[in-house]
Amino acid sequence: MKKLTLLLALLCVAHLYIGFYETRWAEDNKKVFFIKKHPTLQIEFVNLFASDADDKPLEQLSPLERATVRAYCKYRLGIDTQLETQAALEACKAR
Repeated sequence: MKKLTLLLALLCVAHLYIGFYETRWAEDNKKVFFIKKHPTLQIEFVNLFASDADDKPLEQLSPLERATVRAYCKYRLGIDTQLETQAALEACKAR
């Protein structure tokens, strides 16, 4: 019973602190796992910069894409930003 409780607690902590995103390269798609900087229930993230597509400037990102980039930057990189400038977007892209 103690082992089951310990395993359950370990799985809960892992759920809060481990995330992943999928790369979208033409010939090599894979899942990249990482340790989150802040705990969250979200496990799957989207890295818009891990693809063959050309990078969009900030003004061309839709509200959904901006929210996706903000979540990725906060939990993967530890950068809490509102993405108000192109420099903030570049800071998330550079890492």
